[in-house]
Amino acid sequence: MIAKIKGNILEKTPSIVIVETGGIGFEVLISGRTFEKIPDIGAIVELDIYTHVREDNIRLVGFFGKDEKEIFLKLLSVSGISIKIALSAITIYSFSELKRLITTNDVDLVKRIPGIGKKLAERVILELKDKFTEEDEIEGRLAGAGTKDGKLFEVRQALKTLGYSTREIDRALLKIGAADIEDKKVEEILKIVLKEV
Repeated sequence: MIAKIKGNILEKTPSIVIVETGGIGFEVLISGRTFEKIPDIGAIVELDIYTHVREDNIRLVGFFGKDEKEIFLKLLSVSGISIKIALSAITIYSFSELKRLITTNDVDLVKRIPGIGKKLAERVILELKDKFTEEDEIEGRLAGAGTKDGKLFEVRQALKTLGYSTREIDRALLKIGAADIEDKKVEEILKIVLKEV
C-alpha cells in the first residue's frame, strides 16, 4: 500500500495531480481544497495517500492534511458513497463544517453534496454521527496530554494496522485518562491502550 508520495508535479487539474517520483508518474485524485494548496508544475509536493484497491482498479487519493484524509475515509465507509462523492464533499465543506452538519443532523446541507440525495444524506448522518460524538468525548478527556494534535491519530492508525476496529479502539481510548499518558511517546501510549483492547 502507498501511504505517502513525494515528488515533482508534472500536471495538475482541480481533480487530479500527476506526481513523478523514481522515474514514475503517479496519477493522484485530489479534492478542490487540496488543489488550492498544491504548488505550481515543476515544484515538489508531498501528499498523504489513500490507496483504493478493487479487482479491476487501483486509485490513489492524495491529501495535504490528516483531517481531510480522516473525514474522507469516514465518508467512504458509508454504503453508497464513492470516491468521487467523498472528494466532492471535502471540496465543498471543510472537516469542521462536515462534522458540524453530521452531528447536528443537517440533512438539507449534506444533500448539497453532488451525488447525495435525501436517503443517502440521512444514511451518512446516521452512520457517522456516533463516530464523531465518540471522538469528541475521547479528545475532550485526553486534552492536555498532547494527543489531539497528532499522537491520538498515530495511535489510532497503529491500532488499525494491527487489525483492531474503530469501535474497539474508541472503547480502549475511553478507558484511559490524560494523566495516564501525559508527556508519553506514541509507543508508550500504544502499550497502555493495547492493555485495554
